[in-house]
Amino acid sequence: LLVLVQVHGQGGVKFQNWAKTYGSSPELYFQPTSVEEIREILDMARQRDKRVKVVGGGHSPSDIACTDDFMIQMGKMNRVLKVDKEKQQVTVEGGIFLSDLNVELSKHGLALANLGAVSEVAAAGVIGTGTHNTGIKHGILPTQVVALTLLTASGEILECSESINADIFQAARLHLGCLGVVLTVTFQCVPQFHLHEVAFPSTLTEVLDHLEDHLKRSQYFRFLWFPHSENVSVIYQDPTNKAGPTGLHPASSSASWLWDYAVGYYLLEFLLWI
Repeated sequence: LLVLVQVHGQGGVKFQNWAKTYGSSPELYFQPTSVEEIREILDMARQRDKRVKVVGGGHSPSDIACTDDFMIQMGKMNRVLKVDKEKQQVTVEGGIFLSDLNVELSKHGLALANLGAVSEVAAAGVIGTGTHNTGIKHGILPTQVVALTLLTASGEILECSESINADIFQAARLHLGCLGVVLTVTFQCVPQFHLHEVAFPSTLTEVLDHLEDHLKRSQYFRFLWFPHSENVSVIYQDPTNKAGPTGLHPASSSASWLWDYAVGYYLLEFLLWI
């Protein structure tokens, strides 16, 4: 069965990453809604000898997503495809934001074992850039991936896992945008849990001198350093049986909207400027 799809790219789009430290003006900007549309984009790129970059939330602090050729934004391919409560696994389209995935997982009593610094990032992007959080007991987010599907430049769809196309699977879990378009991702989840947070001030010298002790004291240990000073904020987060206030959305890795979008952006911009 031959499916004919006509997809149109948008010109004149200016892409910038979240911190506005990198940007580009792709010749054509696409927001596909199906695999067939992505195939057509790749065919068009091959015929015109164009490079294709795929973007999600744009949170990478690098220029990895920038291109002057074709850009695919996966935001319209953001569905939860399957939740396997027995295996505690979830299969999603590559464009879903983890903030939305967290909400869906909560409905099934599940959660991701670890998250990155922010949740407004796409599933395919967080694995492709090796997104990590903190704590020595947890790997980077790609280690939670048990399967994925990849659409190559030739239009072939590859099912990848530990047992199928195993070598490609290992590479695709941290693909850096080099292997094709990640269509779906299957994450290994854990039962939903709550975290108890303790934060206190310290000094950079103290934290570095006793880093091993801090790492052993908390499952999710991190510290925030205030540049050009000795001041740090130490944060311990550990699982607890005590539930938080009812009626709240599942805890995202972002502290709050205020921090992410009002304080966080401008503080980062200021620190980069100085």
